[in-house]
Amino acid sequence: MGLIQDEIRKMVGDGSARHKRLIDYCARQLRSGRDLDDVLEDPYITNRSRTIDRRALLEEPEVVEAAGADVLERMRARLEELAAREG
Repeated sequence: MGLIQDEIRKMVGDGSARHKRLIDYCARQLRSGRDLDDVLEDPYITNRSRTIDRRALLEEPEVVEAAGADVLERMRARLEELAAREG
């Protein structure tokens, strides 16, 4: 799991336009009332990211604020498990 955590830390705060668009989209969808599971499985997100990218989104302040802590903890564990399998 250490390698996954290291990769996530590298991605958080990534200044790339692609990553920023994913953060903005995810936060906007959550604020509109969509469920985090649905947002992360949305084709806009899945077509532009890997599992580890989606896991890193859950550390971005905008997404954390929009989603809420309990929802995030559950999703973090699920995505880390999937990312480890993809290795």
